[in-house]
Amino acid sequence: MDWRKKFVVWATLAAGLAGCQSPDYVGSIDASFFENNTYVHRVAATMETGQQVAAPFGYVGFCVRNPSECEGGTDAPHVAVITPEKWTELSKVNDYVNSAVPQVSDVTLYDRDEWWAYPDARGGDCEDLAMMKRKLLIERGWAPENLLISVVREWNGDGHAVLLVTTDRGEFVLDNKNWAIVAWADAPYQWIKRQSRERPFIWVNLDRRTMRTAQIEVPPLGEPAPFLAVLQKKDQPALRPGIPDGQTASRSASKEKPTAAIN
Repeated sequence: MDWRKKFVVWATLAAGLAGCQSPDYVGSIDASFFENNTYVHRVAATMETGQQVAAPFGYVGFCVRNPSECEGGTDAPHVAVITPEKWTELSKVNDYVNSAVPQVSDVTLYDRDEWWAYPDARGGDCEDLAMMKRKLLIERGWAPENLLISVVREWNGDGHAVLLVTTDRGEFVLDNKNWAIVAWADAPYQWIKRQSRERPFIWVNLDRRTMRTAQIEVPPLGEPAPFLAVLQKKDQPALRPGIPDGQTASRSASKEKPTAAIN
């Protein structure tokens, strides 16, 4: 079975309780922590990743509607070198999006679950805010391979999405539920999966209970996402007729809580 078909037939990733490594540093972090680069102190060990898994279906729909947003990648990813100025920039973008964007569920906005889209004046769900933070940081010169949309599970079982930032001091979480930027091991979540650093449309397993070692089959640079290639080949209609760009609001509100799809 080639890698294009694998994207279509992969089974849904099972959820389970994932263990976390103990961080080298626990507590509040501010820009002053990164002033001394003589010895690069890692705040936390890098998160272990496993086999390739299916992308969230909300992300797949976003890519179908916005293919250019899911292109690119690199065969030689480099971590971001964090400085006090870079840390301040992370904090400003995180605070700006969290404060400026009303947090509204997809059902309320689009009359359906898991409609991933950049937020507009009406607001957005957790994954929408994470994508906006990623977009703003890329516009400010951050490399896309260091800005990874990640799916996690909360203590009550709800799905949630955050932005994971990979740096030479560790991996940090930009979250709409906790405005303080923390090391990944300090975030109160069960990690499920995230984008790979090589290709944004490839997702990898973070759940230790279902993790296995496997070589990631990375398509050549310039190739479209396999699920896009399959849809184009089959000439599939839009995933949601009547909402071509994900910006049509529902006429009826919902009491459902905003979540991110685990699967």
